[in-house]
Amino acid sequence: MTYGTGSVSGTLATDTLHIGSLSPTVAFGLATNVSNEFKSYPMDGILGIGRGDVVKGTAQLMDVLKTSNLINEKLYGIHLSRARDGLNDGELNLGGANTARFAGDLNWLDCIPNDTGFWEIPVADAAVNGKPVGLSGKQGIMDTGTSYILMPPADALAIHSQIPGHAQSGETFSVPCDTKTTLQFVFGKQAYNISSADWLGGKLDSGLCRSNIVGRQTFDASQWLIGDVFLKNVYAVFDFDGNRVGLGMPSTGDEKKEEEEEEEGEQGSSSSSGSTSTASSPTSTAASRTSAAAGVSQTVAVEGSVSTSPSSSAVAENQGQGGRQEGSAGVLRAAPLAMTLCVLVLHLFI
Repeated sequence: MTYGTGSVSGTLATDTLHIGSLSPTVAFGLATNVSNEFKSYPMDGILGIGRGDVVKGTAQLMDVLKTSNLINEKLYGIHLSRARDGLNDGELNLGGANTARFAGDLNWLDCIPNDTGFWEIPVADAAVNGKPVGLSGKQGIMDTGTSYILMPPADALAIHSQIPGHAQSGETFSVPCDTKTTLQFVFGKQAYNISSADWLGGKLDSGLCRSNIVGRQTFDASQWLIGDVFLKNVYAVFDFDGNRVGLGMPSTGDEKKEEEEEEEGEQGSSSSSGSTSTASSPTSTAASRTSAAAGVSQTVAVEGSVSTSPSSSAVAENQGQGGRQEGSAGVLRAAPLAMTLCVLVLHLFI
């Protein structure tokens, strides 16, 4: 099996998978050979919950949960926690959305038909300090298995050129570490802020800070690979039967905390010493905050995302989407098994 990055081979097996209170019987692959990309990963496997085709002889996990009457709806919601927050509150909701995680209604966006299994939705535009950039006709591949946001160089330049003091070195953009610039992505008629705690990276030798929006075309010239840099700022719901993605705005309390973190992050970036072109953030182990009854939905904890330098680790950025795989990011903590979800390319969350 070939993924966006890396490949594996082995045999199929069947066993009981325990996810919180859910215990479905599933078929899965036992990898006996893996490419070098997988040998350094701190995970036991990949749990696929994407839209693509399944491997012959297996069934998609969400199909198994639904046909076994373990969940009422074939959808899941995800909240990604920031490791720097120390909250350890990331969660994956199987079979229903956690309405406590967002304010108001979800903004539902129909998926663009494709044969890749991507959760791909239209992007209306991007904005800098509330001013539209004018990037119409774009599609966003929503991928929790990608740490950054990757888009064609011209699109990345259009955004960064609106930020005073920006610089470019190949696919990498940098900005003043104390920038107050507000970035937004627009889906439908709703604009979503991207916290500088997420899009503003580590300090470089130049004295500027790296942007986590990378000028790299991963697929089509109109496609953006939208990873955790954006997804940490919303509550996202992925609906299989409705072929749609729902985005929820953070509740008032979450928004206030994000503003405080943004201020703290700017202070930290401007005062940090030492120069490096590679920054990594530690993983955070999340504790489940809610537990829904079996047969309705199930909430399990996920770990915070690991960030690595865009230029030094294509695996971390692109492990998810890249072919016809399904998958999704984060680490599922469910006794007795720990599995990493990634958005994959052939048949495996996003």
